[in-house]
Amino acid sequence: MNAPNTQPVFPLRLSRRDVLAGVGILLLAFGLRVMVVFDRAQADPFFDPLPPGTDQRVYVELAARYEAGSWPDGPFFWQPGIVYFLVGARALVGESLGMMRLVMALAGALACGWMAGAGWLLTRRRWGGYLAGLLLAVYPVAIFFATDFLTEGLASVYISLFLFLALWQREQPARWRSALVGVVLGLTIITRTNLGVLAPAWLALLALSLPRRQALFHAALSLVFLALAIAPVTLYNRQAARGQPYPLVTSTGLNEVYRANNRDATGVRSTDPAMLTVDGDYLDALLADIRLKPLRFVELQIRKTGLYWSELEPGNNLDYLQSGEAVSPLLRAVPLDFRTLAFFGWLGVVAMFYQNRRLGLFFALLHLLIFAGVMPLWAEGRLKQPAVAPLVAASAYAAVALYDLARARRWRDLARRYAPPALALLLALAGLRAAVDVLPQTRPVAGLPDDLRPLGVTWDGALRLIGWRTLPDWPAAERGWTHFQRSYVVQLYWEVLNPVEVDYNFYLAYIVDGQRIAGFDHPVGAVSFMPRRTSAWQPGEIYAEILGFKLPQDAPREISGDIRLGVYRLEGEDESSRMVIPVQAAPANADAITLQRLAVFDMGGQAAVEGFAVFGGQLSLHGLELPPQAEPGESLSLIFYWTALADLQTDYTLFIHLLDENGRTAAQYDGQPRQNRLPTSTWPPDYTVRDEVQLMMPDRPGVYPVYMGWYDARSFDRLPVDGSPDGRLLLGEIRVES
Repeated sequence: MNAPNTQPVFPLRLSRRDVLAGVGILLLAFGLRVMVVFDRAQADPFFDPLPPGTDQRVYVELAARYEAGSWPDGPFFWQPGIVYFLVGARALVGESLGMMRLVMALAGALACGWMAGAGWLLTRRRWGGYLAGLLLAVYPVAIFFATDFLTEGLASVYISLFLFLALWQREQPARWRSALVGVVLGLTIITRTNLGVLAPAWLALLALSLPRRQALFHAALSLVFLALAIAPVTLYNRQAARGQPYPLVTSTGLNEVYRANNRDATGVRSTDPAMLTVDGDYLDALLADIRLKPLRFVELQIRKTGLYWSELEPGNNLDYLQSGEAVSPLLRAVPLDFRTLAFFGWLGVVAMFYQNRRLGLFFALLHLLIFAGVMPLWAEGRLKQPAVAPLVAASAYAAVALYDLARARRWRDLARRYAPPALALLLALAGLRAAVDVLPQTRPVAGLPDDLRPLGVTWDGALRLIGWRTLPDWPAAERGWTHFQRSYVVQLYWEVLNPVEVDYNFYLAYIVDGQRIAGFDHPVGAVSFMPRRTSAWQPGEIYAEILGFKLPQDAPREISGDIRLGVYRLEGEDESSRMVIPVQAAPANADAITLQRLAVFDMGGQAAVEGFAVFGGQLSLHGLELPPQAEPGESLSLIFYWTALADLQTDYTLFIHLLDENGRTAAQYDGQPRQNRLPTSTWPPDYTVRDEVQLMMPDRPGVYPVYMGWYDARSFDRLPVDGSPDGRLLLGEIRVES
């Protein structure tokens, strides 16, 4: 390893040639970005006006609202840094989207100037700096994102400036530069919060470059100015929260982490079925998903790693391929992509380790921290963009190192030092790229769980639903009742009896009185990514899918509905026609099966009530409205107030007997609560259920004692009640007279 003092000496003062070269790089970068602005203005349908709901449109609208005095109006949700930048742009050039894009392009061009300086400081070669600046100037994805109103493009400008200042500080420590680095890091954080990972890299560089006390001083100075840069945002959040918890910068966070890593996630931003069934904390939901599918979670992280280091640029609400390459010949003409930068960037880190191990540690840490800042989210093109600046700088370093060895004709050293790591990098990048197309895998299950509820229902003589089971993190299915705005989730186990060419679809729905209240429709085998639909299944393979839906706030309360499952296929050229497939071995015209009964309740404001009669330790009677008299033949209302003492698994039947003077039954009622519409298996514990029963009075006048109780209709066994050997509770008497 060469000692630092053997590195080529270079001046820290700029010559006229340096200035002219820097200006040339800036003009080239700006010119290329302006060309893409005009290309997109002519052919990009998403250029102007901005599509509703996109991040760009939101940022521009927030800037307009700021000018109107109506924003901010609460703790920041959207990244504020880009909004305030756009406010400044509108103050300079007006409200024209085209002119504002030119301001963004100019900022992107300035980043190329900072990069030229960073490359010069890093490689200790003028041409190394020129190369770094030119690489960033012509890199097509950087050009594209410099023409949009997104946080990542602006954050890339700050990162280029950070690199320039950090490497300059390494050469000649100065307090003002440490303070300025803190400000730049603060601006980066309020523009793209996940890039706060740059701060540890900066602190590591100080620790590696300066004596301990000096490093601590400069670190403290930077952190103070970083805090000052984000303080206005944090203080506003504190004020706007009015005593509630508030974020340091924005309130976005765990919901997006869950979106990117849930049991159905794709590795890019999407609304997966799992997002529809989160009831509480997103972190708890993520941990539950990992427990359910640990191997899939690992494979998803490998896929996201492959996406990150690949040439792919997955879109979100802005697509580089659709709005960039498809409309701009310039972007199509430049053969650079992210995987190429990744290869040479990491090769540059290897070169740094040979020549300056501390510098190599800094850049390795920088690459890995930016990568780590993206991994909790999804590996889409725009989130990868901030990594371009350090990769470009390291690529320039690799070029200089390789050139020096080649110029000195040190071919053996060149091969010995760089052939093995280059081969390892190529293999790693190729392997990760291959993983993108195959992970996470959808595999048949090894066996059926012990708690499976068997069904064995068949459709089309080909598709069989073996059974289903409940899951502990979503107790609604196990209990048979739930609170509104909570999720109903089950796991289904499918197989095909013979190879099929049909891709079946299914629905799982909550039906009350024939009306669909909530439900989930999806192709069988495609709930989770990566989809493996029924046409790809083989007999003997069993596939399990976790799925569900959320009960809406306006769901009918205190009435049982059916959880029904049906199978259908889509027909027609555009698959717009749905053909329902009847259930085999079911009653004629049955188009679905019923998994269970479910009732929805409003659980707020309920308190445990002491009962005066307890039946079998399961049902408590704590209120009764029993009219003392009635007319012969009258239909009399008896009102009961019940509480379940536990989660009941049985649908008990209520009976009421009126006995004559001989002890014979003079009138009788048998039925489940609420006219058979609220079975006891759907009652939540400690919830008061009011049940009104109509009992027809006998025609003969007299005084009739009233008894009641509960029994299991399957066995006719009565629930015992204290003080009654026959399971009948005496409620009182009713006088029947005209």
